[in-house]
Amino acid sequence: IKGECEYMQRLQQRQWKIWLAILLGFLLMANHVFADQPEAMKTVSEWGITWGSPDETITDIISSPDVERWMTVKSGGRMPVKPIDVTTAWVRIKLPSVVPMDYGMYIDDMYTQEVSVYIGDRLSRDVKFDFPYDEQRGLFPLSTIDGGKFVYMKLQTSMDRLGIHSDIRIDHYS
Repeated sequence: IKGECEYMQRLQQRQWKIWLAILLGFLLMANHVFADQPEAMKTVSEWGITWGSPDETITDIISSPDVERWMTVKSGGRMPVKPIDVTTAWVRIKLPSVVPMDYGMYIDDMYTQEVSVYIGDRLSRDVKFDFPYDEQRGLFPLSTIDGGKFVYMKLQTSMDRLGIHSDIRIDHYS
């Protein structure tokens, strides 16, 4: 009986070690899978912003020959100071050439009371926030056919702040 008990204990120790090895293997595989997606795909490194007027349309913005009107904002950098009389800003974001399925664009901190999101010249989302607060966040769906296109966002406010004050993240959001 003593021999059987020792045998059972060694068997249990082996099983415990085998289960631990399997668990570690799964953890390493999961880490490798998530590492396959480059960080550049997740955070947009820079985007453009231009001050506009409330009556400007997406056609006006896309067809404007004035390329110097766009100011570059780097991820983690400071937004340009909004002129006092301005109530509208346009943001232009270049999407990666390949956008996987179930991806979206997430902005954690944007100052606006109304946002219209266009992919190319197609209106994707139009949101008016019906409360007197201008700090918003947004998750906007992307399609696999959107790769390489520009996203244009028309931001409008009656308050002092306007623009994007956080990273713009493109990631899997399903």
